[in-house]
Amino acid sequence: MPSGKISNAIARAAGLPRRVVRFYVDGFRSMTVGRSLWVLIIIKVAILFLVFKLFFFRDELATRYDTDTERADAVRQELVNRSAGADMPPPTPEHR
Repeated sequence: MPSGKISNAIARAAGLPRRVVRFYVDGFRSMTVGRSLWVLIIIKVAILFLVFKLFFFRDELATRYDTDTERADAVRQELVNRSAGADMPPPTPEHR
């Protein structure tokens, strides 16, 4: 009866995500020291991303362009230039 084996395999595979989630939930529930270490790791990563955002990823569009329309035009032009493989500067406002 190969069809019985196949249906059992399908039933086990369908229950796999539930078993994996239950495995991790039970593991985190029974943690004592590990839970506080995970909290510490999450706090450190959040602080790290905050520092990176503030100091390394400035808002270039806001510093170069005054209005949302100018920002949208600059992004659109950059996308067109990159897709065409051209390294042309964006057009000046009088040429738009």
